[in-house]
Amino acid sequence: MKKSIVISERGHKELKKLASDHNRSIGGFTEEMILFFKKTGTDPRIIKGKSTTEMIKVIDRRIVSFFKTQEADILYPMRQQIQDNGDMTKELFEKLIQNLNKIFQKIKEQS
Repeated sequence: MKKSIVISERGHKELKKLASDHNRSIGGFTEEMILFFKKTGTDPRIIKGKSTTEMIKVIDRRIVSFFKTQEADILYPMRQQIQDNGDMTKELFEKLIQNLNKIFQKIKEQS
């Protein structure tokens, strides 16, 4: 069953031009737009006046900012902790080797 919708004359003119530019009927083009917004979850009001490139740049900046924050808050401290643990392990192994050498030296002296 077909349904009608009421839109402004200006909106109808723009829709007709868009549909024609994309080589589609007004009805088919309108249905595709509805499915597009449904699939993407995009609110058409947010897009108003922004090109896809501009929107991608905004998202890109957010992603870069997120990774920089993760890097500063998580990765750098984790790297430092791993470095500190490695230094401590090296120091403990050196002490262990020294103590073992002392023990082996005493055993040697006693035999």
